[in-house]
Amino acid sequence: IIGGHIGLPILLIFSIFSKTAPRDLTFLNFCVTWIFSSVTFSVRLYHLGPASQYFEATLPFIDSVQECLNQGALVSGAQVMTDTAMCALIVQLWFDFRAAIRGPRSPRQIRWTRAMRLAAPYMSLLAFSLPGLSFQFQPGRLMASQQCFYCMLFNNNTFLISQYTVLVSILIVTLRFDGMLTLTVLPA
Repeated sequence: IIGGHIGLPILLIFSIFSKTAPRDLTFLNFCVTWIFSSVTFSVRLYHLGPASQYFEATLPFIDSVQECLNQGALVSGAQVMTDTAMCALIVQLWFDFRAAIRGPRSPRQIRWTRAMRLAAPYMSLLAFSLPGLSFQFQPGRLMASQQCFYCMLFNNNTFLISQYTVLVSILIVTLRFDGMLTLTVLPA
């Protein structure tokens, strides 16, 4: 909570307003996605309204099942969004080192790749949050406990498997670019 609600916003503000150390938009986008993810996981923490007797017994601190479903859907998408933002940041570092060694790319290539790196995390958020928002409440498909500040969706296995497949794929791409970055910086 301290990192995502206090530390990252302070870092983001200093990065935006610093005149001596300009930051790439991909780095700022990385910070924004982690702040969004942190807030998404903490929505229940901020909830101050009284809970009805029914929800108090089944979903503590939740005013409505729809609120918990919405948070569960956003939590599903936020995990993929932050991983995609991390991958975009590694790709940006690779492009920076590559440009330093081989020379700059064309302005058209720079604009296109920057747009893709900035949009990809939010596209992944939508791709994994929208299916969760369409679920109707069914017993056993929603989890909220007093030990954590967020609700989770236990949706069908196909959606869960596809989410983890995308996460592993992003990890593989990130590691691949990380390896390429290392080879670019430390030639054989």
